[in-house]
Parts: sequence; structure tokens; C-alpha cells
Amino acid sequence: MYRIGVDIGGTKIAVGVFDAEKQLIASEKYYIAEAGDLPSFIKNSVERLCGGRGISLKELAACGAAVPGTVDGEGRKIIKAPNIKALSENFARDLELQLGFPVKLVQDSRAAAWGEYVAGYGQGKSSVVCVTLGTGIGTGIVLSGKVYDGGLGCAGELGHTPVAENGRPCGCGKNGCLEKYCAGGGLDITAAELLGGGKTAADLLDRAEAGDSSAEQAVGEAVRMLGRALVSLINLLSPDCLLFSGGLSARETSYINPLIKYIRTHCYKADKLPFISKAKLGEKAPLYGAAFLPIEDKRIREPKLSASIMCADILEMRRALREIEEADIRYVHCDIMDNHFVPNLMLPMELLNKLRAATRLPFDYHIMADDAESVIEKLTIRENDIVSVHFEATPHLMRAISLIKEKGAKASVAINPSTPVEFLSEVLSELDMVLVMTVNPGFAGQKIVPFGFNKIKRVRDYLDSKGLKNTEIEADGNCSFENVPKMYEAGANIFVVGTSSVFGTDTTVRAAAKRLYESLK
Repeated sequence: MYRIGVDIGGTKIAVGVFDAEKQLIASEKYYIAEAGDLPSFIKNSVERLCGGRGISLKELAACGAAVPGTVDGEGRKIIKAPNIKALSENFARDLELQLGFPVKLVQDSRAAAWGEYVAGYGQGKSSVVCVTLGTGIGTGIVLSGKVYDGGLGCAGELGHTPVAENGRPCGCGKNGCLEKYCAGGGLDITAAELLGGGKTAADLLDRAEAGDSSAEQAVGEAVRMLGRALVSLINLLSPDCLLFSGGLSARETSYINPLIKYIRTHCYKADKLPFISKAKLGEKAPLYGAAFLPIEDKRIREPKLSASIMCADILEMRRALREIEEADIRYVHCDIMDNHFVPNLMLPMELLNKLRAATRLPFDYHIMADDAESVIEKLTIRENDIVSVHFEATPHLMRAISLIKEKGAKASVAINPSTPVEFLSEVLSELDMVLVMTVNPGFAGQKIVPFGFNKIKRVRDYLDSKGLKNTEIEADGNCSFENVPKMYEAGANIFVVGTSSVFGTDTTVRAAAKRLYESLK
């Protein structure tokens, strides 16, 4: 299985695909301003990267996203990200719904530390501290194999250590913070004060490397100030690995090497000193760390309703389509029965093709007929429609699935209450969905079979055991207000709704759909 890493900065975003050996096999980088809706943009990037390498989206296990802000302990919500407006509080949920697999968030400096721990110089170490020296100072800490967040969730804010009474104002609202003197932004201020307006940290460091005594003195004071803070951190935590990343880490001669020398000279030494170096992964450390976060599969499966048009008033089909559209129902479910495979005859294909032209909604075709391939050929099928055929309805199931995909639709196989899911083992990798009948097919208004919920759960467990966590499950049969939440809990996320709910006589389609969606929150 592959993993996705996302590194979101103040101005740029990087997306990478990693294999099981922790190798970055494809990546892209963009400016945030190009992105628009960030979750959709990331999904498109993932599809492009995977498509170019022949990787199916079903082979993706999880996605981690490094963000420039504070996230909650579960890695699900953004608590504070003042420097980037594109990030919403529920960014993890929104991205997960786009991708269809688990997403976890992590602060970018912690992602860098974790990246070095799993794939950089921190491999084999018990505790790693990675200090990111950019515009500010970010610090990620890994202790005993876990990213350390602290009891309040704010561990690693080394850059906001007070070092100057009533000193330079900081973005955190305080004055005299370490990063306002020792990071890129702080050195910009020092450069302007010492060398004149318009001068930057790069100018100051260039002058120091050229032997300018005043620049050497200013940079030296910044090194000593940061060194004292890091010596305190080492004496407190006793890590066996200290690494530096970020833009300033490239200035080894004038900044990093003197800093390492100061730390080695002044930190407490019992037996040996920690390994201290520039980070191995460089600017890609957060991307690695995000991709290989420990992520428990607690994905949010987006619930979707598919309204059975068979259950609407047959004399008011056009009005029924309008009501379905206005109710935020995702699909129009169309049952096709031939009175051979099931004991009923419903919804002629000519009628369905007429209805197809009358709505923008995708259709969810459920073919309960012998010779399913000939039925597929006669239907007006569009991209993003779903077409389900029964396992028992054709001797050439793979041919039917291929025909569905050739028309640009999503392929599904329907299984009756008594059909073992194991019968689908040879075609599972080709399916976008499995339709689970929770009544015997043929007639609306039936009650769910006694083992219906358990059948859905067994199908979900079977798909997950095969690594097919993205394959959706549709429940068809007695999808009532009472049963839909239980079906969702069992593992289904698409529900064929009809006389038991949205087309009931005592409610409107919109009100019924709203009630169903609210029951699944």
C-alpha cells in the first residue's frame, strides 16, 4: 500500500506519494494561491501523481498533512493557523471526504521531526529533536517513538522563549521572543538595524562570512542566544539526536557549525553527547513525516442517499425528480426487472432513458435481469453513474463489469441476502461498490431480513481485509429512518431510500432526506 504526504506552508504546498519502503516516488509543489479549494486541489494532485505511475487510488492507505499551525491531539481539527486562510477548522474531514481514505493532521515542525525519525538521521534513535530555522523557529520532539505534543498541545514552542526584557514585538503577542533575534525574520531586523534599510538576513550572513567584524559580532550573538536555549533543552530532555532544518540550516559556515560547536561545548555531558547535525531530509522532512504518521483508520464515510424512482408516483415522475434534486439526494436509483431473474416487471429502459435526460443527477442503475450485458448496452449511461449487476445474473461477470467501465460508470455487483460475499473474490479489485440486498429482490415495501445488518458488516470486514477500504457499500431494502443509522454503523454508506422513508405518505422528500442525514451525524 502507498501513502500520501502533504506539506502546507504559508505560500507553498507540496504533495508526495510514498511506497511501503518509505521512498518518495512522485511529488509536486505549487503556490497556495493557485489552489482555490484546497481539499479538491490536493485530490486532483493525488490523482495526477498516481495516474502517472499506474497506481490505483484503491492502493492508497492513508494521508498525513503537515500544517503551519496548532492541531488537536487527535490530528483532526485545526485549532490555530493564523498565517494561512485556506485552512478550515475541519480541514482533515474535508480532505478525507475528497480522498476516501484516512487523513491526519500534524504541526509542520513535528512532522519534520517525525520524518527524520522514520527516514532520516533519527532512525534508530530513541529521542529526536528537530529545530526548523526559517522565518521563525519551530521545534518537533519525538520521545520514545512518539511525537510529543505536551499536556496542553503546545510542546516545542522554543521560538517563543523570552530572551530580551521588553524586546522586539513578536507575532504571538509577546515581546523579546527568541525567534525575533535568532531566526530568519529576527536576523532580517538585525540586518536592517546594522546595515541599513532593505538589508536581509542573507546580507548579514554574507557579510559575516566575508569577515565583516560588526556582522560577525551580530551573528555570533544570535548563535550564542539560540545555543543557550538549545543547551537548556538538551539538559532538560537528554535527546540522543538534535537536527536542524529550514532555510537557515543551509548557512553552515556562518550559523549552523558555530551553533553546533557552542552546544557541544556547553551542554551537560554524563557519558556521551547527542548526535547533532543538519537534517538529512532537508525541506522534504515534513512531507516524509506527514506521510508516515501512525494513522488509525477512523475515516468519515460520507453518507449518500439514492432515491428509488420506482417508489415515486409514476404519473408525477418529473416532479419527483425535482424534489429529489432539491433534497440533496445524490443518486436516482433505477430498478430494472425482467420477470425472470426476479418475479416482477418494472421500469422499462425507454422510460429510464427519458428520465435520464430530465435531470442532472447521476443514476444508480440496479439491473435485476438475465443477460445483464444486453441491458447495459441499451441504457443511456453517463460518467459517475453507478451500474450494479447481480452475481447470479450473468455467466460472464467480468465482461459485464468491463462494459460498465467502458461507458465511464462506476461498476458494482449486487449480492442477494443468501449470496456469500466470498463469491466476488475474483472481481473485487475491479469494483467501485458492492450492493448488499437486505431484502429479497423484486418488490418494494419488504422488511429487512433478520441477518441484514450483520451481512453488511461481514461485507465491510471482508473488503477491508482485502485492502479495499475505498470500495463503497450500498444497502438496498427497508432503508427506514430506524434502519439507516444501523446500516451505516455496520459499514454501508449509500442507502436506497423509498417507501420506508423519502416517499412515505406523511412527509416530504426534502424533510425525509434531512431527517436521514441528521441521524447519521
